[in-house]
Amino acid sequence: MPGRGAVLAFAVALGLLLPGCGWERLYADPEAGPANAELRAIKVLPILDRIGQRLEMALRNALNPTGIATAYRYTLSTTLVYSLSNLGLQSQGTATLGQIEVRSTSILGDLKAGQNVLTISLHEQNSFELNPNQYSTVVAEDDARVRTVAELSREIVLRLNLYMQRRVADQAAKKAQVAE
Repeated sequence: MPGRGAVLAFAVALGLLLPGCGWERLYADPEAGPANAELRAIKVLPILDRIGQRLEMALRNALNPTGIATAYRYTLSTTLVYSLSNLGLQSQGTATLGQIEVRSTSILGDLKAGQNVLTISLHEQNSFELNPNQYSTVVAEDDARVRTVAELSREIVLRLNLYMQRRVADQAAKKAQVAE
């Protein structure tokens, strides 16, 4: 069995080899550079209902995790359509599985241009077990909501990041053309 030092040395060596194998960070596009400043400039507007509040907080934390004060250049308005259904019906007519479905539409507005520049439509669903114990069902349903919010938040931030990287790259290309 290898010693602790050998495992640590292997981990350090592996960390040094990662940049050479083509691995890249999500927020570091070589052409556009990091879009973090653009993402911090997005104001997340309030979202209705409790699941919307959770999504709003997750988006705010993901877009500006350090809390750096930034002047807003964009607004992100999101609407959610939430539904809960029972699946897996037994012969007695009782359900054994619940499913949460959330459809979201997020619209990114450019405050300077006064127009919408991006629309993101998503559909997420998660299931949970329905138990005879009511408390465990409530906990499982809430956990499914938390998972759904996390998935929506990740996907919205990913799409916003890709859009901002393209936008930064386009602006850099225009500046380069003007300089020539």
